[in-house]
Amino acid sequence: MDLTWSGFATLGYAQSDQPYKYLRFIDDQGSFNRDSIFGAQLDLKFNQQWGATLQGKLAPSVKSDSRWDATLSWAFISWRPVDDWLIRVGKLRLPLMLNTENTDVGATFDLARLPMEVYSIAPTTDVFGLSISKTWLADRFDWTLEAYTGEAKTHWRYYGREIHDVTVSPGSWFLPVDIKSSGLVLTTRDIDNTFRIGVHEVEATRGGEPTHAEIPFRTIAPGVGYYDLNSGRRVDKLLIPVQTIGASFKLPADIKVTAEYARMEVNSLSEGLSRWGAYLAVAKRVGKWTPYVYYAKMKSTDSALEKYKAINGNTVPPLPAPYDASLINKSQKLAADIVVPYDQWTAAIGTSYRLTPSSLIKAEWAHTQSGIVSSFIDADSADQRLNVFSLSYSLTF
Repeated sequence: MDLTWSGFATLGYAQSDQPYKYLRFIDDQGSFNRDSIFGAQLDLKFNQQWGATLQGKLAPSVKSDSRWDATLSWAFISWRPVDDWLIRVGKLRLPLMLNTENTDVGATFDLARLPMEVYSIAPTTDVFGLSISKTWLADRFDWTLEAYTGEAKTHWRYYGREIHDVTVSPGSWFLPVDIKSSGLVLTTRDIDNTFRIGVHEVEATRGGEPTHAEIPFRTIAPGVGYYDLNSGRRVDKLLIPVQTIGASFKLPADIKVTAEYARMEVNSLSEGLSRWGAYLAVAKRVGKWTPYVYYAKMKSTDSALEKYKAINGNTVPPLPAPYDASLINKSQKLAADIVVPYDQWTAAIGTSYRLTPSSLIKAEWAHTQSGIVSSFIDADSADQRLNVFSLSYSLTF
């Protein structure tokens, strides 16, 4: 039996020029929480056909904004019956975007932060399940077709500006969600170029609890009404189709171009999660330096953005008992936030400097603007502009 171990780490600092939180942690006070991560991996090879992989990491929690959690990222058995077939069973990282499988290992890509406009779209990136892949070797490109299916327990984060549950104050909360995901992904690559396209079907439930499918408008007087979170149609599960496509290719003069697009659809109260995201990045290797620029955009469906505007702008005048106009108006802010819509773009310029073959320093300036709303911003997010400076050190060992 062959046993090898490895590790990876990123110590990242990010600071914006705005007082509100962006991407959960970034504000004008600065934070190490957004990009820092530490992990280790153990690979066992029993023989030419059988192996196993374990990977654990320490990173900011996916179900709390105030703590870090140690989690098991990978834990699977692999079987290669012949050279061109690979079967894996256990906890797997899904083959979604080009860097999803290595997103925790900052030393494997030059960008200081993978564009969240695209890399945040999938409901989850890890499942307990089964993956089967077949590889074809051609003269130049290798082709791999991978099918997977699995389950996961995760959390969806929400932020309320006016009211959270019964407490009249802003804050975030995390709803537990059970995920079942299946997909088919085709990847072709050579030493310099990679192309990938995938279709995925996600089923989401809330542990047996029905999910709100809509926020109906309730009329309480002529021309007066409110969007009622406590009523409306409910469903036992949500079916979420996800489509992904990406390409990374090298041009003359060591110029690398990467473009990715992802789209998903959610038919529920949180219909703002139905959105698309895309980015284009251009980088050039100059000795140990790799300067780059990218532009990324994310946008929810027009219907979701219009629903957000209608709910967010809805107010009621003073009403007779038993109605509390103040509480109703605060509830409209909460209802609008639960739609979770996105409308923003980011332009960034940065560089990485490779200290050694397995370590690099990255620096980046990014400018983000929101349109109607962006649920990445923990505040009234319409028409916001912010600048984020990021500095990080990543290594593998």
